[in-house]
Amino acid sequence: MRIKKILAKNYSEALTQVKKELGEDALIISTRSLESDGPSRGDGHAGMVEITAAFEPSGENDKPVGEGRSRRAEPSLISEDDLDLKALIFSLLTRTERAQSLGLKPHQFETYSRLVEGGLSERLACKIIEKASSEKPAGKPGSQSESQIIKSLMKRVLLCKGEIQLDQKRTKIVLFVGPTGAGKTTTIAKLAADFALRQNKKVAMVTLDTYRTGAVDQLQIFGDIMQVPVASAESRNELKAIVQKHADKDLLLIDTAGKSPKERTYPDQLKVMLNDLGQFETQLVLSVTAQEKIFQESVKQYSPLGIDRVLFTKMDEGMSFGPLFNFSLRTRIPLSYFTMGQKVPEDIEVANREKVIKLIFN
Repeated sequence: MRIKKILAKNYSEALTQVKKELGEDALIISTRSLESDGPSRGDGHAGMVEITAAFEPSGENDKPVGEGRSRRAEPSLISEDDLDLKALIFSLLTRTERAQSLGLKPHQFETYSRLVEGGLSERLACKIIEKASSEKPAGKPGSQSESQIIKSLMKRVLLCKGEIQLDQKRTKIVLFVGPTGAGKTTTIAKLAADFALRQNKKVAMVTLDTYRTGAVDQLQIFGDIMQVPVASAESRNELKAIVQKHADKDLLLIDTAGKSPKERTYPDQLKVMLNDLGQFETQLVLSVTAQEKIFQESVKQYSPLGIDRVLFTKMDEGMSFGPLFNFSLRTRIPLSYFTMGQKVPEDIEVANREKVIKLIFN
């Protein structure tokens, strides 16, 4: 990675020159105004603007065929050291400098900062602002503000597909998976209460978590209170027998063991147990208080099962809700429910776009 300084009459010209000379991927490290000993340019200002930028120089492998490059030459690869350096440089910039390096204009910095403070990734915040700016009618009376356009745009791209939809012809089977401590068991109890007590549906609960001490007892306590049958299974045949026994139910909710995202073999074990179930829906349960890295690794971990929905828990404990938006756009997995608190069945609601946007901007 190389560093180069660009001089121009103003920031706009300097930025254009950076992109022209160094490429679209050039990373702006700093900007500053330079005083001039010469006369004013005639517009009330004197001096120059200096931009310092980092860029990846093109090598011999980037030359067109016929200019010293063989047709069989392999494209050069950016080393991990270069990628680390670029990320380090970006992280050392102030938020305003990062906004500049991403191509935003000064009047957009405040909106950018608000989105980033709300938890959106910096590059995603930049793309949303740029898209909103392109959609804003220039000087049209009564038109929406840029902030309103941004909120509207964010709502459009969020995927929320509502509550569990029952099947009129067969038992709806829903499997809940996710990392340890995400709140799967309590969430299942809330859903069972909602369908059994509020919607008057026939519900049964099953746990495959026979490893954690007290896991079966915890679900059984909820079942006794709601008068909903509870069963546990340790094998494929046991699970098959339970499903057949409850074939008259409208909804069968299956709890699983919480696993670290590093345990990649567990989904394969589940696939073996679930092999005789036929159609079932998989809901990934994640705590909004967890790191975004956990979100992504959990998706990778359970992708062999096919993830249909994602359910976020502990909304009352969350400090930042932009990661929900980041997750939705990166994975395109629809949101299903939000849970908060320990009350059963009150502390659960169907996920909706308006709430996510409101939480981000508040």
